[in-house]
Amino acid sequence: MNFDVYGGFEIKRKKNGHGMFDKDFWHRVNNSDLKLSGACGCYVFALRHGKNIVAWYVGKTEKNTFEKECFQATKINYYNEVLADHIGTPVLYLLPRLTSSESKFSKPTSSGYRDIDFLETMLIGMALERNGELMNVKKTKLLRDIVVKGIINSSPGNPTSAIKGLKIALGL
Repeated sequence: MNFDVYGGFEIKRKKNGHGMFDKDFWHRVNNSDLKLSGACGCYVFALRHGKNIVAWYVGKTEKNTFEKECFQATKINYYNEVLADHIGTPVLYLLPRLTSSESKFSKPTSSGYRDIDFLETMLIGMALERNGELMNVKKTKLLRDIVVKGIINSSPGNPTSAIKGLKIALGL
């Protein structure tokens, strides 16, 4: 259950600066690594502005390749909504699942992969912590609603010694 990280691959915008149009995206990705477009795993759409990078959508693909999944119409709608309201360069990070020998990328399968699904949920939680406007709808209700005083979705205030200790234990 190992994954690698590739990206942020820049996604070219339309000439007017709004929306996306990048027919050469997968060609550029595949030039940087062998057949990454044919792998499966998780992906993160983000905006880069200077040194700041903010995730706006986290997705997964288990039954399709990155190439068939990342730019489906619903995803492009999410991306374009972000691009309409925020400045920055759109980038895509790919986290391909590796085979047990870690020498190849895992291929999509009709039965899916539990580890890809779990990783997507973890990445959504991390991205949501950084960006409360994350475009994901699925898997976010509990992450948005749960409150652990001083730890998750908590109002500012003076933390108790218990909260301070737990934060240290969790590396927060």
